[in-house]
Amino acid sequence: VSFSSFPDETALLSDWVLPDHTGLESFGYQRVLAGSDRPALSALQPVVAPLYNTRATADVLIAAARTRGGALSAAMVYQDEVDFIQQKILPYINAGGFYTAPEILTFWSSWLQYGGWWKAAAEPVSLDFNPALGAPLPVAAPPALEGGKYHIVAFATQMGDGSGANRPWLQETPDPTTTVMWNSWIEIHPDTAAKLGLHDDDVVRVSSAAGELEASVYLFPAIRPDTVAMPFGQGHSALGRFAEGRGANPAALFELTVNEAGDLALGDLQVTLTPTGKRRPLARLESREGVYGDHAG
Repeated sequence: VSFSSFPDETALLSDWVLPDHTGLESFGYQRVLAGSDRPALSALQPVVAPLYNTRATADVLIAAARTRGGALSAAMVYQDEVDFIQQKILPYINAGGFYTAPEILTFWSSWLQYGGWWKAAAEPVSLDFNPALGAPLPVAAPPALEGGKYHIVAFATQMGDGSGANRPWLQETPDPTTTVMWNSWIEIHPDTAAKLGLHDDDVVRVSSAAGELEASVYLFPAIRPDTVAMPFGQGHSALGRFAEGRGANPAALFELTVNEAGDLALGDLQVTLTPTGKRRPLARLESREGVYGDHAG
């Protein structure tokens, strides 16, 4: 089942597609990140009526539970999404916030008006120092590079995880470091590129044990010579005409290797670089000389 509001890769593989409202059409709430000096909730409310025949995911799940019958239906105490949110914020009516109310409807009105709820004063916190936290931590030696391979770092840009790649205004926003738009690139140190016979905008094949992809070269003096870097956000096989078939997704290179904590061991990912002989000029805001001088080759 997919609740995506746009036909992305998951939706195309789903048996049921039940589109949710977009963010501008939705109710919701968020808790403040842990570590704040006071509890806080932010409110989300629609600013426009739904444009299409969509339905909030929470309403779909609540309705499904209520019509299922039996214990599941009996346990469902919410009428709809708004009722769910109202019951979730009910304990905060008289919890020391900067506004109070005698009942939920008045509190709900203030909740929407102020965009959330938070305490007016910070709560006192007592801290106890743990001397063990100052002890040196063991540092593992960096993984040794195999011959002809490079470390690769995948990083986020304004595209985030790529779910917004179908928005042309976001595609048109230059990356703050490279000023590249509308495509993927791979950052390579100029010395490394020279050894491989690569120049700006040359297409290189990046390969790992898990897969391979192609990307245009961006010469970047600030990166280590033994490391390359590539952004997330592109490489969709669906998600509309502005996203589909554009760039590459570095996740295609990830191997299913885990570390001692059970997380993906991405820090040990190594790739090979193979020139393809092709060129694909990158759309960039900076001049051809760039901020480091002429390295266009």
